[in-house]
Order: sequence, then structure tokens, then C-alpha cells
Amino acid sequence: MVGDWTALPPAVAAEIMQRAGGSDFHAAAAGDHAELAATVTGPAGAVFVKGACSQLGVRSLRYELRANNAVSRRHAPAVLWTFEAGGWLVAGFEHCDGRHADLSPGSADLDLLA
Repeated sequence: MVGDWTALPPAVAAEIMQRAGGSDFHAAAAGDHAELAATVTGPAGAVFVKGACSQLGVRSLRYELRANNAVSRRHAPAVLWTFEAGGWLVAGFEHCDGRHADLSPGSADLDLLA
């Protein structure tokens, strides 16, 4: 997973900075569905950014974007923007503080999600 700006192609980093309105980059502590998962903060606030460049990662992110469009905003953060550059698919999402849902059997999160 990308840990800082220097690991991104310059065109991808520049486009993220322009769209997110900042360059304060903090890689996500967890996640395994994209090569890039980070919070980018600027004067307008924080944006959660996901990006992929591998065939599997791009396909997974495309599925995530389609699923996101099919659910209400009560259940998923809004997609603010997407772009493709330098072989990467990148999406900016509404930033939400919180933790990952626990999807294990018997978890209280399952009732909440249902």
C-alpha cells in the first residue's frame, strides 16, 4: 500500500492535491482492497482517498463505486470525485471518522447494518 506522496506517479499526486484541496497526507492504518487508502486534508477539510493501479484493485474499486451509488447516504459516505490518470483509478470519498464494521457472527454491527 502507498505510504506517502512520493510513491505515487506525479500526475496522480497532483490531481489528488487539486481535487482534495490539500496535501496533508495520512495513510490509512488498515485496508487491503486498494493500493492507496489515505486521508488528505486541506483548508476545506478532510477527504478519504482510495486508488488502485493493479487489475484486481481497479476492478474492486469500480465495484465499490457502483455499490456506493446504489445505497443511501445514510449507509455509505458520498463519492465526491473520481479520475483516472497514469494507470490509476482514484476516488475521493466524504471523510467519516470511525472504525471498520465488525462483520463476524454475533457482532452488534450486523444488526446495525441490517
